[in-house]
Amino acid sequence: MAHLPNFIQKLIAELDKLPGIGPKTAARLAFDLLHRKEDMRDFAQALTEAYNQIHLCPKCFNLSDAGLCNICSNPNRDQQLICVVAHNQDIEAVEKTGKFHGTYHLLNGLLSPLEGVTPDRLKISELEKRIKDDKVKEIILALDQSLEGEATQTYLSKDLKKFPVKVSQLARGIPMGANIEYTDEITLSSALENRKEI
Repeated sequence: MAHLPNFIQKLIAELDKLPGIGPKTAARLAFDLLHRKEDMRDFAQALTEAYNQIHLCPKCFNLSDAGLCNICSNPNRDQQLICVVAHNQDIEAVEKTGKFHGTYHLLNGLLSPLEGVTPDRLKISELEKRIKDDKVKEIILALDQSLEGEATQTYLSKDLKKFPVKVSQLARGIPMGANIEYTDEITLSSALENRKEI
């Protein structure tokens, strides 16, 4: 694509960085945007606004626009019940079930030694601090059913034994290899309701 102007090549390269987008799809999206200047301006403004306003909730590390996120700042949420997830999308998936009324803790990934993701790279010490500060009674591990998810779950269940807290995991309605964010609401609701202590 060396024949294209630099600004188009750069746009395609940036779109190509998104997950699930390959070079051909990136080029198609770029040309589609270029033919819709009005939409392109709105898209650019939305990206700029997100870039300028986004930050992490200082308590759970979910995305927030100011201070505590909407969940942590909600007085109706049970602060002594924490659902531990790996990714922001997992929070959205659990929230859609309408069955969980506690708070969340975002690990910011899963253990993966081959990719250099070790326990110190995850928000584990921050979780431990919350357990102490908020007198947490139960931790629900809602992690992907993958090798990385299982490794993270095993590590956390052993690590959290030093606290007087119940540690449970989602029931096994979620198939091995499945991501939480793609699990349907009924299966995820059942997994939450039928969680078992580790």
